[in-house]
Amino acid sequence: MRKAAFLVSLVVFWVWIGGWGTARAQQVIELKWASPYPIGHPSYVMALEFIDFIHKRTANKVKVVHFPAEQLGKAKDLLIVCSQGVADLAQIHITYFAGQLPVNNVAQLPFYTKASEGSKIYRRLMDSVPEIQQEFKKYGVRGLEGHTTAQYDVATIKKPVKTPDELKGLKLKTAGGMYDKIAKRYGINPVSIAASETYEAMQRGIVEGCIFNFPSIRSYRLNEQIKYITNGMRCGGYPGAVIINEKRWEKLPADIQKGILAAAQDATNRWGVYWDQMHDEAVQQYEKQGIQIYYIKPEERAKWDAPLKGVEEEYIKDVEKKNLPGRKVFNDFLKIAKEVAK
Repeated sequence: MRKAAFLVSLVVFWVWIGGWGTARAQQVIELKWASPYPIGHPSYVMALEFIDFIHKRTANKVKVVHFPAEQLGKAKDLLIVCSQGVADLAQIHITYFAGQLPVNNVAQLPFYTKASEGSKIYRRLMDSVPEIQQEFKKYGVRGLEGHTTAQYDVATIKKPVKTPDELKGLKLKTAGGMYDKIAKRYGINPVSIAASETYEAMQRGIVEGCIFNFPSIRSYRLNEQIKYITNGMRCGGYPGAVIINEKRWEKLPADIQKGILAAAQDATNRWGVYWDQMHDEAVQQYEKQGIQIYYIKPEERAKWDAPLKGVEEEYIKDVEKKNLPGRKVFNDFLKIAKEVAK
């Protein structure tokens, strides 16, 4: 009798051990996502979408915990925050890291117009040009997803801009760096100030307008002062990326990696289109508001692009000063841009 009871107990014990092992094997993997964007920002919404894609593509074997609004670190520090493993995933502004990620900043250059075009270009660079990922790996991270806004346009307060010559001498808010170099080629006097300070700078006459994408003009309420916008310029795109800590990535099971990469592609397909939709919605809003929008016609493209001729040489020179393959990366970028952009 005792022997039978012992055998039953032993069977129960091994069943319990097996179940416990199975439970451990099925344990949900938790990843921390750091974002600089406040709740309600378009890129906050896009982060939630990406996270949802990850949950679905991994059959909920992964749970992503979202920390928005710089909770895990300031925007300018998120590359290092992810590199050090404080966050597993992070959304980063590529332009904030022009010094650390000069190769990736090729996605700023004015060789496309729409966000959907820029996003396809940057994602293809990330997947096919080894120098892009090599630059990320210097900081112990991997690029999962890359996208851009539409190229920036000129918005003014006092006078419309319908030809490149009408840009000369204008004092306009810019984002610095390559954006300033593009502006100067049009004869614009760039004023590099924070986006949050632009509204007051316009009120005080420090600037006569701004160089910005359409949705961001609305985000900072600049459309309350803007009277004219030139639509279809190429004053620099704004690239962003989602990165993952490389050591954390290498420890993930192969099926989880595959699911996350599929989610990243879902996000790329969605985000460029999303930015273009926001652009079109902003155009409709501004026109109803009474803002005059000048649309650059396809036959005018050469005239508007002429001042930009050679701007890539400035990018190449800056990158090659760091002993990096600027010309090779630009040539790869240009090849893809010619295939994608209209």
